[in-house]
Amino acid sequence: MSGESSKLSKEELREDEFVEWIMQAADYVKERAQLFIGGLVVFVLLILGINYIIESQEQAKVEAASRLGDLLMAEEEGDAAGVISIAEDLISRFDGTPAAAQGVLVLANRYFAQENFAEGQRLYEKYLEDYGQSEILVFGAWSGLASCLEAQGQTTAAAEKYLEFATGHPQSLQAAMAVWEAARCYGQLGDISRQKELLEQVMRDFPELPLAAKAKATLAMF
Repeated sequence: MSGESSKLSKEELREDEFVEWIMQAADYVKERAQLFIGGLVVFVLLILGINYIIESQEQAKVEAASRLGDLLMAEEEGDAAGVISIAEDLISRFDGTPAAAQGVLVLANRYFAQENFAEGQRLYEKYLEDYGQSEILVFGAWSGLASCLEAQGQTTAAAEKYLEFATGHPQSLQAAMAVWEAARCYGQLGDISRQKELLEQVMRDFPELPLAAKAKATLAMF
């Protein structure tokens, strides 16, 4: 009987196995405490690094906005050399910020005004590739690009560029303006049939806009 009473029940065996597992786990943690602490330190440093990046980005946006203010002042004062210098600095130092996007357009417009059409075209394309989010500004860059082509004697390419915008933004006010500009380009090329076709498209697709009445009046002159 005493031998039988000394035997452990299944429940007691499971309790002992559980206690043993707890002790092994405690030893495991003690042996690797430095690893756990080191991992925690790395995690904390990672969080701090992310916060630093976010704060740096916000600071960069503030500095970029300040530089954009300098650029707009130079533009207002008609300081062509200052506009180019400040805009190039803004774009190179704060690339990717909203202020740099504005700087790209200001610099592109400045080069266009100076008849440096190749450089203006490059910058309009850069805006469309890197910053094309605002539909109004996108049309401004697209029109600038088409104007550069037209100024270099590529009037057909300019007309096609306007129509490309209209196809990609069919419901916008800017689409009507793009079709109108394409019609003007074909008129300059002497392709009256194509010009009339596009003027009729303005009337048909955008009847509620004042540009439709203008297109009708232009058609009446033929």
